[in-house]
Amino acid sequence: MNHKARLLFPLIMALTGLCSISAVASPDQTPDQWLTYAMSAGHNAVYQSAFPSISWTFSVPGANTINRKIVRKLTTIRDLVGFPIGVAVADGIVFAPNDNGYLYAINATNGRLLWSVNVYNQIMTTPIVATVDNHKVVFVGAGNSVFSYSHAKLFNVKGAKVTRGTDVSAIEAFHEKTGRLEWIYHTKGEDMPTSTYINGKLIFGNGDGHVYALNAKNGFLIWKTGIRSFVSMSSATPVDDGKIVVMGGTNPSRIYAINSSSGKLLWSVHPEGIFSSSGGDGTWAARGNTLIGQIDVRKPNQTKGTSDSEELALNGQTGQVLWSRNLGSGKTPPRNKDAVPTIVNRVIYTGSPVTHTEYAIQLQSGKILWHKTLSARMKAAPMVVQNKLIQPIGNGDIYTLNCQNGSIIHVYHNKLGSFGPQNGVMIGGTYFIGSNSGYMEAIPLEKILG
Repeated sequence: MNHKARLLFPLIMALTGLCSISAVASPDQTPDQWLTYAMSAGHNAVYQSAFPSISWTFSVPGANTINRKIVRKLTTIRDLVGFPIGVAVADGIVFAPNDNGYLYAINATNGRLLWSVNVYNQIMTTPIVATVDNHKVVFVGAGNSVFSYSHAKLFNVKGAKVTRGTDVSAIEAFHEKTGRLEWIYHTKGEDMPTSTYINGKLIFGNGDGHVYALNAKNGFLIWKTGIRSFVSMSSATPVDDGKIVVMGGTNPSRIYAINSSSGKLLWSVHPEGIFSSSGGDGTWAARGNTLIGQIDVRKPNQTKGTSDSEELALNGQTGQVLWSRNLGSGKTPPRNKDAVPTIVNRVIYTGSPVTHTEYAIQLQSGKILWHKTLSARMKAAPMVVQNKLIQPIGNGDIYTLNCQNGSIIHVYHNKLGSFGPQNGVMIGGTYFIGSNSGYMEAIPLEKILG
């Protein structure tokens, strides 16, 4: 069935959907909770179910009317209307955060808006969906990457603590079915990294140099641990069955591990040569007690404007460096310096925004199994489906590669915008992803795989 539907939401929302459904879909074919970034610590956001292949497109207000003579930079468009991070899908609903400050709850089957809510700043967190007091609650963070003048000038002051984020910075909780605000917790710094939900607690790092644990029922503070570094986009990763939470920070550039029950700082690591904002940009993946992350490094006498990508493995319990692997040199990326890795069957799959290359790396040894240069840089976590690797990249293409040797199987040319840190989510036979240009898409798996 093909039809075109238009739904107007008073004052704040316009939706245009082209929907094609090949079979009956139901909410029980989607996850019932979404507790961490990319659904799991390994970041392979694939949910096997009978959810059918569905096609629809959802656009935010103004996405298709931006005057390119006035707004010339693609990064400006992203900051106005872009979907900056991967979605959460639960109970038949796609929860899509947008840089325009709205969280959209979209029917996963037909792309129609169920509700939307304004958090009054950019939303760069993947929504967390959890059962609290016998009903579902959706949690997001609000914040931006702006430094006030008083804090920007502190970058040149040795030992000074820098806070990132202006205007409304907060964690906000909404009723899953209605979008009603249940509670809000304000912070001094931005809340851009995604929280993780562990035993009734929301745990996250943020822009004011702290890691927080909040009671998911009421937003009350359980513990707060100072780390000095501000955390920009390094989402909280659960390790050791959730006993430990890991994230990276900037100024100083370090990786931190926190006890999820007590908030005690267990260890911190300063990787040699780490460069610029790299520590706080990337989200770490975990398998068992092994942590995998990517950092940007700059060597002595390296050409200005260039840097190296490095994949790093740490022991999640001790912080010991297990191995490091240089992925190559290239032009230093703007903004986020690192790609997010995915771990499947003891193999790490990751791109590099420095080298524009996709890699398969052995988890235990760090040996590069294969590499393949693609047509643009990539930052998002890829996924593995049917022994095929799916990677969205910066020019809007979505590549499908052979997991065994990296050969290109198919390239899906998306026409509705490019991709940065936003990872795709596969539910049954449908791939969900939002673009930097303000379009959320449900794409049939067969179109992605070719």
